[in-house]
Amino acid sequence: MTSLKGATLALFLICVSAFSIVLKLPSVDSDNPPIEVMACQKDGYTQITVIFLDEDHPNPVIDFLYDIYRFFVWHRIYDIESFRVYEDRILFPDDFASVTSFFQTENLHTRNEIPLNDFETEDGQIVIYVNTWNHMFSNRPLHGYTYIAFHLKESTGCREDAERKYRAW
Repeated sequence: MTSLKGATLALFLICVSAFSIVLKLPSVDSDNPPIEVMACQKDGYTQITVIFLDEDHPNPVIDFLYDIYRFFVWHRIYDIESFRVYEDRILFPDDFASVTSFFQTENLHTRNEIPLNDFETEDGQIVIYVNTWNHMFSNRPLHGYTYIAFHLKESTGCREDAERKYRAW
């Protein structure tokens, strides 16, 4: 871990220019990796949107039905999640993982606002953990899971751009 100064440097890179974030995904979800990260400036914050290849419900029957549902409701299979980076904190509006198991299926979408100094950093970059099958984020890993690190280049775009880009029609 590094100091808050390192985290602030990483935030500056995230908010201002092309960057490489450290996103850590449990190895049990390696079939659904992040494929793109988009960032855009909003009013007082930077919106970060992460696009994952898919999300797989732990129950295969529910997963099959959920894929069909997502395809017809959101016109996509890709999973898209967004959070907000402020000068001193990160806000997860409805995608914070307050769970104890990757396979939890209830009470998944929660809100949390976390100060930057409560995040781990690696080489000056803030580490964001993915802790659920439907890609809810956290500042801490789950106990007992092995994580894979992803360093993704940012592309410019807001959540709305990701929704348009990854729609089937």
